[in-house]
Amino acid sequence: MINVDNSTVINSPILIISTWWKQLAYRHKSAEFLLYFMFVSGVLLWDKIALSWQLSRWLLPLHMIIGVTLFSIIVGAFWSSHRKLITKSKKAFLRQTGTLIEWLLVVCTLSGFYLFFYGNTGNSISQLIQDLHFYSSWLLAPIVFRHALRWSILNFRK
Repeated sequence: MINVDNSTVINSPILIISTWWKQLAYRHKSAEFLLYFMFVSGVLLWDKIALSWQLSRWLLPLHMIIGVTLFSIIVGAFWSSHRKLITKSKKAFLRQTGTLIEWLLVVCTLSGFYLFFYGNTGNSISQLIQDLHFYSSWLLAPIVFRHALRWSILNFRK
């Protein structure tokens, strides 16, 4: 039930879902947290870090499962609801970074799904896709942080 004014109450499920969807565009904390979690867990899996096998064998499946499930659902829903704000914003910086984030999310997500289902098989295509996944995440995390700086979960100036 939604109060339109003091006397009218609307029970329409479509209106309730529509209102929830619009509110979701502003609820970024879980999506932002998952993005940073995926970034940090991915960096820890980087061969230059040389994390011990005992940790890597648990971290890789965790990174993969969370990426395919929670990240896809939560970030996908937030991105989809937030998309209208990207196109209608009067602030050029937010439009530009939002569009860049959108493209980087597409590259990172599609390459992540490829790696989830096929892995790095050692050929040049698999290596290219792994590099796309890795380097797009290195661009994605700081751009998301800067894009959402005023509202970020990492903004300690609040």
